[in-house]
Amino acid sequence: MRQIRTAMAIQILNSFITGVFWIALPLMMEERNIDIVTMGFVFASMPVIFQVGRMAFAIVSDFWGRKPFFLLSGCLGIISSTIYTLAYTAVEFLFGKVIEGVKSASLWAVNRAFFLENSRAKWKALVRLRTTTYISTAAGSLLAGFLVVQLLYERTLMLCSLMFTAVIPLSLLLSSKGRKRLSASSAFYALDFRKKSRIFKVCFLLFFVMGLSFGFVGGFVYPLFLSSNGFDAEIIGTIMGLQILLAGLISHVFSARFEIRKLILASGMMYTILLVLIGLSGAIFAGILVVAYGFVEGLLSIGQEGILTRITDEGSYGTDIGLLWTGHHVGRTFSLAMAGLVISWFGFSTLFLISALTYVVFYAGSYIALRFPPRDV
Repeated sequence: MRQIRTAMAIQILNSFITGVFWIALPLMMEERNIDIVTMGFVFASMPVIFQVGRMAFAIVSDFWGRKPFFLLSGCLGIISSTIYTLAYTAVEFLFGKVIEGVKSASLWAVNRAFFLENSRAKWKALVRLRTTTYISTAAGSLLAGFLVVQLLYERTLMLCSLMFTAVIPLSLLLSSKGRKRLSASSAFYALDFRKKSRIFKVCFLLFFVMGLSFGFVGGFVYPLFLSSNGFDAEIIGTIMGLQILLAGLISHVFSARFEIRKLILASGMMYTILLVLIGLSGAIFAGILVVAYGFVEGLLSIGQEGILTRITDEGSYGTDIGLLWTGHHVGRTFSLAMAGLVISWFGFSTLFLISALTYVVFYAGSYIALRFPPRDV
């Protein structure tokens, strides 16, 4: 239990700072005259870097243990925050995104696996991890606008760098037990896609579609959408913070209380409807709907974690989870890169519509695929 609390503390710090980044970075880039198309490509760099690093770290952590990667996340967090503090050009922000991507990869390569290994109620453990992530990110987002106004961008990011230093001593408190000796043959065996169940392969493709959908409205999109509707930095931080806070509360209240298939279908239909409405909205109504999206996101997260607990193997949690989310981040990278172009050509409404319709494929496909036990699909 002590190990879980320590790992959760590391997650809280990382998620809080992520919430600050989520609000501060797009507005900082906008203020420094980086156009929206370039911004899209900068943000699109992170998912692919994240997933490549995450996959490598996940494989190694299944053999060497999780502790080194929690420690690495703290060190890289300090570096990425420092780079953002000094950044003025797109290339400098891109470099920061690359380091941040590796930082996030080192954490998310091991956190789910760590919780699965140290918990009996596995679905609830993963939902609790997501809930904590949401609430911590919400706190960071809620405070981001205030921090930017009071401290300006540079001091806000310096504060984030200082907070990351706390991750290092916390990581040293984690157990350092390894699994087994790492070899090229054992690593390739763990990655052998042919040995995965059919349902795993189907979900891999469906997670690609999910990432494609989420990327169109990810990263910089919501803060700039709200900015285009006349909201200032403090209000944008408040709106986004309330959205993520609501997602966290919903994921906690409804955790593991529904059958996975029905939850995925219902939440998916809500997602499609709400995204279409957001795209058609403006002014105050836009802010209200963006907050309301948190309700849907909380339900979506429960379904996603439920899929993970159903189709991953105990002997290779890190690798299986990493493989599954590879599809997600490949799709997300592509759509994030396209998001700036779509906004510049057609506006925000088209972007939200594309995301809404793409997600239909994920929830309809998941509902069908999960009818069967893993050995049959």
